[in-house]
Amino acid sequence: MAGILVACCSGYAADGVDLGQIMVSATKTEALQGEVGSATTVVTSRDIKKSGKTMVVEVLRDIPGLTVASSGALGGATSVYLRGADAGYTLVMIDGVEVNDPMSTDRSFNFANLSTDNVERIEVVRGPQSTLYGADAIAGVINIITKKGSGAPRFAMFSEAGAHNTFSEGVSLSGGRGKWEYLFSGSRLDSSGISSAFGGAEPDGYKNSTLSSRVGYKFSDNTRLETTGRLNDTTSDADDGSNQDDPNNVVFERNISSKVELFNAPTPEWKQSWSFSYSLTKKQNKDLSDTVDVGEFVHSWFEGDNKLLAWQHDLSPVDWSTTTVGVEYQQERGYSDGWYDTSSRLDRRSVDNKACFLQNQFKFWDKLFITPGVRLDNNENFGVQDTYKLSSSYLITATQTRLKGNWGTGFKAPSLYQLYSSYGNAALQPGLSKSTDLGFEQAVLNNKLSFGAMVFENNFRNMVDYDFNENKYINIGQAETKGVELDIKFTPVERLKLATNFTYTDTEDKATGRQLLRRPARQFNSSADWRVSEKARLNLGVTHVGSRKDIDSLWVCITDKAFTVLRLASSFDITKDLQVFGRIENLFDKRYQEVFGYATMGRSAYGGVKLSF
Repeated sequence: MAGILVACCSGYAADGVDLGQIMVSATKTEALQGEVGSATTVVTSRDIKKSGKTMVVEVLRDIPGLTVASSGALGGATSVYLRGADAGYTLVMIDGVEVNDPMSTDRSFNFANLSTDNVERIEVVRGPQSTLYGADAIAGVINIITKKGSGAPRFAMFSEAGAHNTFSEGVSLSGGRGKWEYLFSGSRLDSSGISSAFGGAEPDGYKNSTLSSRVGYKFSDNTRLETTGRLNDTTSDADDGSNQDDPNNVVFERNISSKVELFNAPTPEWKQSWSFSYSLTKKQNKDLSDTVDVGEFVHSWFEGDNKLLAWQHDLSPVDWSTTTVGVEYQQERGYSDGWYDTSSRLDRRSVDNKACFLQNQFKFWDKLFITPGVRLDNNENFGVQDTYKLSSSYLITATQTRLKGNWGTGFKAPSLYQLYSSYGNAALQPGLSKSTDLGFEQAVLNNKLSFGAMVFENNFRNMVDYDFNENKYINIGQAETKGVELDIKFTPVERLKLATNFTYTDTEDKATGRQLLRRPARQFNSSADWRVSEKARLNLGVTHVGSRKDIDSLWVCITDKAFTVLRLASSFDITKDLQVFGRIENLFDKRYQEVFGYATMGRSAYGGVKLSF
C-alpha cells in the first residue's frame, strides 16, 4: 500500500486554503484530506505524545463518530463502534495489514491490547469504504501506521510507573544507511490491575509484550522493498461476566501481523505494488474450579488467520486524473475447541475471496474533486457481490469553505463462527448497506479557527443476528443509524491549541424499535494543549459519554448512566534527548461503567522518563 511511503505533512492550496495532512487510507494513494470527500481524521505521533496516551483505544475515544466500549480495565475486551454501526463493520489495519479476527463472533478487532508504542499516525476514514477494502469496511476504516527509520542510528528507551503497581518500559533502534532503512522496537507492560467486575474485590492483573519491526531496501530510484511485522502477546486475568468476581479466570491472546510489499514505478505516470500480508489471532480462556465456582471447568481456545495477496496500479496520464485499479486474493481460516465444552468446537474452516476494484480521482481547477469507485467480490460462499461509491469535495477559495459528500453501498459477509459453529447457520446471506453523508469545513481568522459539520445516514439490512428461539444465527437484523458530527479547532495564540468535537447518533433496531446497544446518542470530547515554555507542556482532556442502552446478566435491557472524565498530562524536556513526563487519568475519580457490570479505572497517576541518543 502507498501508505508505507506516506510523509507526515500538511498542504495548502495556492490561495492559502489549508488542505490538511497527506493520508492514504481514503483512496489507497497519497492525497490531502482537503481533496477527499470522506470524513477523515489523522492523529500523528506528535499528537499522541502531547496527550500522554499509551493505548490506541484511548486515542480513538477523542475522534468524532467513534464510541468505545470496554469490558473492564486493562485487557478487557474492547469494541469500537463507528457511526453507530456494529463493531465488525469497521476494518482495522496495522501498516495496511487487515487484523480483524476471523474467529470473533462478528469478525471485529479487539482493541484492548494495542499500545501506541512505535505508532507514527492513526488514520480514520468514516463512511462506506467497501469499494476499496471489501466486506469489513462497511462503516469505515481505522489504519494504524508505525514509524520507520532514517538517518544516523538512533536508540531510545522509556520507563513509566504508576497506580495499581503498573510498570511499562520500552526500547527502539532506528536508522538508515545507503539503501537500507530500519526500525526495531519492543515494549512491556505489567500491572496488578483492578477487579474487572464492577464492585469486585479481587484485582485482575495484566501483562502485555509487544515487538515490532519495519525494514526497507531501495533497489533503485524506481524500486523499493519493505517489510513490516508486529507481535503482541498478552495475559489478562478476567472475571465471570458482569459483577462476578473470579480468582482464576485467565485469558491469553496473541496477535501477529506482517507484510511484504514491493513498490515499482516503471514511468512517472505509472506506479504499481505487489504485496502479501498475514495476520493471526490466537485466544485461550482457562477457568478451573475455585472457591467461587466449585466444579467449574473451562478451557477453550480459538485461532484465526487471514492471508491477502494484492496487486495495485496507479495511473496518472494527466494532472487531473488518477486511476487506481487492483486485484486481490484473500483467504481466512479458523478453528476452535474446548475441553468438555462441545459448544466451543469448530472444525478448521476456510473461505476464499477474489476481488477487483476500480477507482478514479478527478481533480478540476484545484477546487473540484470527484472520486467514483466500483468493486466486484467473488466470495466462495456467496458468489459475486458488487459495491459502489461516489465521493466529492469542492473548495470555495474565496471563503475558505470546503463542501463534501459521499454515497456508497457495502456488503458484510457472515463470520466463520456465524456460519460454522454449533450455533452457526451455513444458509446465512451477506448483510447489505447503503450510506450517505454531507458536510462542510470552514476556516476563518487566517486558519486560526476552523469548524465543520457532517450529517450521515446508514441503512443496514439482512444483518446477521442470534435467534434465541432457534438457538442459531439468522438473517433477521435491520438497522438505521443517523446523526451529525461537529468538529472545532481554535489556536488563539501560538502556544495554545483548543479542540472540541460533538457527535449525535440516533440508532434504531428496526425489528424492535429500540436503540442499538452501547451506542450513546450524545458524546463530546475537548482538549487544551498549552506549550508553557520551550521545554514544558500541559495537556488537558475531557470526555463525556451520554446514557446508552445495554443488557444485564439476565439479558434484560437496562440503561447505563452518562459520565464525564478528565485527564491531565504533562512533560518537561530536561535536554533535547532526555524528557520526564506524567499523567493523571480520571482526574476527579469518577465511578462509571462503559459496559454494564464491568469496572473502569478510578483516579490513577503515572510518571516516567524517556531517553534517546
